[in-house]
Amino acid sequence: MKLLGQKLVPNQPGTITIIPEQPDDLWFLYNLIANGDIISAPTTRKIQTCSDKKNTSRVKLELEIRITSFDYDKSCSIIRVRGKTITSNDHVKSGVFHTLELGKNKEFNLMKKLWDEETIGILKDGSDPNGGSKVDLAVILMKEGLAQIFLIRQSATSHCATIQGDKITNNSGSKSFFENIFVSFRKHIDMDVIPYVVIASCESIKDEFRVYLLLEAHRSKIKSIENNKSRILLVNKNNVKEILHDKVVMSMMKNTKSEIDIKVLDEFMNMVSTNSKRACYGTKDVEYAHELMAIETLLITKEILRNEDNKMRQKYLRMEKSVKKAGGKVVQFNQDVGQRLAQLTGIAAILRFPLPDVDELVL
Repeated sequence: MKLLGQKLVPNQPGTITIIPEQPDDLWFLYNLIANGDIISAPTTRKIQTCSDKKNTSRVKLELEIRITSFDYDKSCSIIRVRGKTITSNDHVKSGVFHTLELGKNKEFNLMKKLWDEETIGILKDGSDPNGGSKVDLAVILMKEGLAQIFLIRQSATSHCATIQGDKITNNSGSKSFFENIFVSFRKHIDMDVIPYVVIASCESIKDEFRVYLLLEAHRSKIKSIENNKSRILLVNKNNVKEILHDKVVMSMMKNTKSEIDIKVLDEFMNMVSTNSKRACYGTKDVEYAHELMAIETLLITKEILRNEDNKMRQKYLRMEKSVKKAGGKVVQFNQDVGQRLAQLTGIAAILRFPLPDVDELVL
């Protein structure tokens, strides 16, 4: 997410220009926007050009509205904001209800009457180039006739491409398939930026493609691949979850957010097995622990935080904020890293001190 324009001052009004770059940026902004904020963004509207109602044209214009309601469509990562226009132009009067769509790579301005220090901090964290949008690892999953490319970010795992080929019966078929993977590799993976690439398969095709990749990079003089060939690793796994738990991969991802998240989840699972009174999961147990200020680390999946029920979503967001205020840590898990947590309701906690199970209490 890019931030442009003036510097925001705590406890003062201000306007900032925002360009969301990842789907997660839109979700982040959905939790930042509030009713009463002012949004201005380019859009298009159908305009009647003469007295004939059928004769219309679509024109580009800028609308500025004061928000009265908004929603998030996670299927296409779009925020729809609705409100009354506060300025007029040749085509739209002020005081009229309109809806604007905020999407990936679409610039808009956000104005708040007051930017408190916490909100400014959250906005800066979201735009940190070393934050959630940073790629920790690229993965190419392969089997005969099929390859998929994934980027493992701190905030989420994104599926970038699927490359299909016919069943390989000769060198010609293999070369055509590898050529298509190579094109996608160049499109999605920049080895000057991404620290490691894993080519994974339980078949020998992974070894064959790595040889092809390095030969083609040498032939085409692609230095970003040639100079970093030691960071292109082979792993004998067939899904992203297994790759992230591979000892070699975990070692090379040391100190990245994904690796730290895995360690936190492993610590929790170990606590459940060996010291269950200092671990809990499920909304009821976690809320009880929170009431007693017992949470040392709150573990929560992003799917829980993206609950379509706004009241539930706000409840979990308030819990996160309260845990942090009390000196606890909050770890959010994306789908691949947090798969085990999702199987345990999606919310859990490591506790500061032992607590009895809620069901054992006599209330």
